Amino acid sequence: METTSRRKLPWRKPLTAVLASAVLLGQLAVGPAKTYGDSERLLTVYDDSLSAEFADYGWAQSDLAETGTVHSGSRSIQLDADEGQALYFYKDRIMNADDYGRFSFWANGGAAGGQAFKLVFSLGGQAVAEIPSTELLPGGIPADTWTKVSVKLADYGVRGIIDGIWIWGAGEQESFYLDDMRFEGEGAGTGEEPGGGGPGEEDPGQAEVTGIVFSQNILTLREGGLRPAGLNAVRADGSSAPVTTGVAWSTDDASIATVANGLVSGLRPGTTTIRAAYEGLEAQIDVTVVEGAPAGPIEEIDGDYVYADALSGDFADYSGISHDLAEADTVRTGHSSIRLEPDGDKGLYLYSGIPVNARTYDRLRLWVNGGETGGQQFSLKLTQGGAPVAELDLDALVTGGIAANTWSEVTLNLTDLKLPGAIFDGILLQGATNGVQPAAYIDDIALLKKFVASAQIAELRIDKPRTVLLPGESNSLSAEAYYAGGDTKSLTEGVAWTVDRPDVLQLDGGAIKGISPGIAKVTATYKTFSTEAYVQVTEIAAEPVYGDALADGFRNYSWHDKDLANAEQVHGGAKSIKFNPSGWDGVWLSHDGKFDIEQYYGLRFWIHGGATGGQQLLVHAYDGDAGIGAVDLNDYLPEGGLPAGQWTEVTVSMADLGLSAGSFDGLIFQAATDRDQGVVYIDDVSLLRNLHAGELPEPQLPQLSVDVDTSADRKPINPEIYGINYDDMHPTQSTLPFPVQRWGGNNTTRYNWQLNVANRANDWYYINYPYENDPREEPGSSVTDRLISGVNAQGGKVLLTVPTIGWTPKDREIRYGFSVKKYGVQESVADDVKDAGNGVKKDGSFVTGNDPKDTSMAIGPTFVTDWMEHLKDIGNEVNYYALDNEPEIWNSTHRDVHPQAPTYDEIWGFTQKYGAAIKAKDPSAKVFGPTSWGWCAYFYSSADVCAEGPDRAAHGNTPFLEWYLQQVADYAASHDGQRLVDYLDIHYYSQSAGVPDADEGPGTVKRRFQGLKALYDPDYVDDSWIQEPIRLIPRMKEIIDSRLPGTKLALTEYNFGNGNGISAGVAQAEALAIFGREGLDLATRFGTLPAGTPLEDAFKLYLDYDGNGSQIRGDSVRAVSSLPDAVGSYAIDGSDGKLYVLLFNKDTVTREVNVGLGEAAGAGAAELYRFDAATRLSAAGAKTVGEDGKLTLRLAARSATLAVVTR
Repeated sequence: METTSRRKLPWRKPLTAVLASAVLLGQLAVGPAKTYGDSERLLTVYDDSLSAEFADYGWAQSDLAETGTVHSGSRSIQLDADEGQALYFYKDRIMNADDYGRFSFWANGGAAGGQAFKLVFSLGGQAVAEIPSTELLPGGIPADTWTKVSVKLADYGVRGIIDGIWIWGAGEQESFYLDDMRFEGEGAGTGEEPGGGGPGEEDPGQAEVTGIVFSQNILTLREGGLRPAGLNAVRADGSSAPVTTGVAWSTDDASIATVANGLVSGLRPGTTTIRAAYEGLEAQIDVTVVEGAPAGPIEEIDGDYVYADALSGDFADYSGISHDLAEADTVRTGHSSIRLEPDGDKGLYLYSGIPVNARTYDRLRLWVNGGETGGQQFSLKLTQGGAPVAELDLDALVTGGIAANTWSEVTLNLTDLKLPGAIFDGILLQGATNGVQPAAYIDDIALLKKFVASAQIAELRIDKPRTVLLPGESNSLSAEAYYAGGDTKSLTEGVAWTVDRPDVLQLDGGAIKGISPGIAKVTATYKTFSTEAYVQVTEIAAEPVYGDALADGFRNYSWHDKDLANAEQVHGGAKSIKFNPSGWDGVWLSHDGKFDIEQYYGLRFWIHGGATGGQQLLVHAYDGDAGIGAVDLNDYLPEGGLPAGQWTEVTVSMADLGLSAGSFDGLIFQAATDRDQGVVYIDDVSLLRNLHAGELPEPQLPQLSVDVDTSADRKPINPEIYGINYDDMHPTQSTLPFPVQRWGGNNTTRYNWQLNVANRANDWYYINYPYENDPREEPGSSVTDRLISGVNAQGGKVLLTVPTIGWTPKDREIRYGFSVKKYGVQESVADDVKDAGNGVKKDGSFVTGNDPKDTSMAIGPTFVTDWMEHLKDIGNEVNYYALDNEPEIWNSTHRDVHPQAPTYDEIWGFTQKYGAAIKAKDPSAKVFGPTSWGWCAYFYSSADVCAEGPDRAAHGNTPFLEWYLQQVADYAASHDGQRLVDYLDIHYYSQSAGVPDADEGPGTVKRRFQGLKALYDPDYVDDSWIQEPIRLIPRMKEIIDSRLPGTKLALTEYNFGNGNGISAGVAQAEALAIFGREGLDLATRFGTLPAGTPLEDAFKLYLDYDGNGSQIRGDSVRAVSSLPDAVGSYAIDGSDGKLYVLLFNKDTVTREVNVGLGEAAGAGAAELYRFDAATRLSAAGAKTVGEDGKLTLRLAARSATLAVVTR
């Protein structure tokens, strides 16, 4: 069986990082979400297939389409889960367990029976409740019998928010079967268990029905509209219940309105009476049909709708009130509104799994209509984790109260509400009186962004100006507005699209589909702006890479043995590649020569999921030993991942890989996880040559301008911003004279300089690994001794991280923090040391009580001062010392020796102890602290889990870095001015998806370039969980100025792209320019830095731009681009008298720029240097300055250009 797959939209979790989950959950620790009022619910997890609301993340061998043993329908789940294996269903939006009284499923033990399991409910991967099967099926799962398992959630503490269901295996056991898995509300009937019926199906013992009554006094609806007429039975004991069956309905005038099963249809304007008869009782209600008046269109807003015709996908309806989200008769705009019937404190409750940030949205607006009567009284509440944090009387916000048959606007200023953390996650509308009130209507609930004076659109452009498709292939184009103020906004409405060759390309809005070979021009028009893009629909020729064997010129460079002559499963011919994707292993097929990226459409291959299916893989393009692009195979597969037992065709384009120019010579198919996933087979791998390469034109875009003013914004640039971190695993081969190299990272916290051994912390199973040389036998041979002497020889400085955690490896043996033999079975173990566990038990809980002395010995400040003495003795010069590395998260990174979360006082305590010792040993030493890991650590300690908590409260509720610098200031005031910290040392990694990674896909590249604005822009908010302007460098300078003026600022870990693609290089080069302009004092990039890559070019631009040792030194001066999101511009007034202009084209097409040189306008010419995707940094000729004093340049797509102007 074969399937063919094209690329699908990638699935994204709303909170992609465990850290982000911890942050938000910490902020919402006031309690879980809840449902307001009675609610009858049924949530299917599995019924013939996995519900679309859940994803299968399990790693146990399973078949979700078993057909032989089934409880109901046609399919079930076959699960072969032994010890340590689990079925894991993850819900991509969190759910509220309080909405469902029970969780149930059916189980069958097959022929063997007796199997055991553990049922776990989780949130963010952490167990909320663990239930052994002995409590549910004491004798194990019965053989050959379907048995229902029903779990009352509250009995096991499953309350509030959850997002995962796990079924763990136990020991060696045979497969078993599961079916009909679901959550059931307390009133949700299952069809198989007793339950009460309506009055038409009375249970014995119920009181006699004495009357029937309509729930409304009068019913009004529009011509052509529908409206239910609610009928209730009243019993002798005073109780009532809805009547749903056994009612005879009639109407006095069927030309005005008809009724069927209680649903009234309005036919023409007028008034009539609807009658109901039930068990000899009668009731009637007057019905008025009014002339239909169409509602207006939904208004365009600067913000986002919570509800406009339908509930936003970011919100879930957890209401317990009688309501209708698709009311069609009383509507303000569009075609639907919300109808609700207030009843005591039952509520309309709209919940967002991603908290709403009041710093982004400063107003909540909605419209309310009182229906036929008006006068309703409501309480409007905003909630966090289900608990109200703001409460207002809705009717009091409307002048004169809620009016009948009138839409009234209600706007809340969120800033005035002073919400804790400036966030909320729920909107709750409850009745403010006892009993039932008449129906009311809500429409157009909107979150409005802060008002900002509208910037003018500078340019309209299409996000993919050049696209290549195959016939039948679909893609999409998006129109973007570039604003003069530096913002970019995707336009979803008001854009007119046209295509000049409909025979070549089908166009529907921005959606495109290839029809036949040729080139089509697509034009987008918005207001007075228009722009164009070109789409080529091409033909391809397949060039074999593998088919029974590697094609000529290809070599197998895989890093473990691979079977390239497998005969177990083949797609074509007689052989295939057999590969077990585990431990990040991969198949690397490399060619002797280079392939020109522009000549190829992409690659195609067939893959077979073997017996298990569901394997997670990455596909990389390589150039030499450098990865230049990668995709997640799941983005190209059917829902549910790689199918088992069949071949699937996959086609990946160069555009998907983020490649448009340059060369490649290899492909890698790599496991995307370290766990064993089961064998896959790969066959018929081909490169797809574009038979019409080079024919696709570039769209013509407007010329941009850059204005340089050497008299404005002058600021000295410290060359120490061009530093890097030393990577002991992959030392750079670059020979550039980096001014600073940092010895830092998790392994340096527990580096023993005396023995030359380091513990790898949670980066690799808390293992002590010795470096190659033993300095006791070869003095001066340790990794740090050699690093320092090498850097000193180039004229550079080393920033030396010194341990303050109090522990260091005790010998040169390979030792580890969590022995499986000593501490029990653990979640995973190291491939190279099978007894070294990760310190996490199989149930997800941490191993506790381990002995730090398993790996380490205790040390103190003398260990550091002895190191300083040693370096002096061997002639190595060090003057910069960092007080350890990211101490705020030692309870994670070094949990084997420091399981407790560090506090304000602990971090200041070791700063005082070690800082004083270093200063006493070397009064000229410069000390860096506290080396904070990132955003949360700027404001909180880990003891408070990134939120305002007891530790911060005990320190005057002062944000951590401010408090820390104040301690340094207070110490200096009482110790003759001695500052223990000279540099405020921080780390920063963008939390926006993919930015620090190797990914060169279009979405990531856009976020990467935009993410640079987080370094300085007071208005830019990235799309991460942080949700406020980061403005990193100005923010830190303000903290310094307020607490310890004169302190320098160091950014000793950062990364804007860790691959070898062009966007990583251009972003790095622009980041260095930003550091200079913003006045950063020192910076060291973290990550590998391979020679001969765009990343090296980024540094070479400043440290050796001409290959002859020429460096840029001087003052940053003003350079303003007319469109900085497309072309970034920076200028440096060189200390050598030259003017250096740096231009970064972030666009995917060539851009022409007019550079006004200001006082240097009289210069004759500029020497140009450039790097782009195809060319490493090199001279790019000279350009004459025009008579108008301007330099006109054409900047290649995705390139960095340096113009050196001699005055």
